[in-house]
Amino acid sequence: MREFKKLFLLLPLLLLGACSGGNKPEAVAEEFNKALYTADFEGAKAFCTEDSKQVVDFVAAFASEKKDEMKKANIKYEVKNVTIAEDGNSADVEGVVLGSIDLEKGGVNDSVDSKVHLVKADEKWLVEYKLK
Repeated sequence: MREFKKLFLLLPLLLLGACSGGNKPEAVAEEFNKALYTADFEGAKAFCTEDSKQVVDFVAAFASEKKDEMKKANIKYEVKNVTIAEDGNSADVEGVVLGSIDLEKGGVNDSVDSKVHLVKADEKWLVEYKLK
């Protein structure tokens, strides 16, 4: 029982340590893309600015017929380049999404190029998502 109490007390520290990389633009871009491409739209919105949440809602409506397929997708994300502005308040993360569902043609995409623009608000990186 004593060991269980120790584990219970250490769990929050372990979780906090696991999430510490989340304040980097590349980590936020990865989590955002994984959530978006697996139809976890509420999860994706957690990484967005207020205006960008509306765009995610639009994507969710567009993808509604493929949502079940998207949830099963085994998404991988590879960062290719990170550019942080000189003032440190914005960043662009270029990467590749692997294994996503093609919403127009069906099937699985081998790779999709992704460019995510982020802004810093209250020392936290947020995705500024706009449709092309």
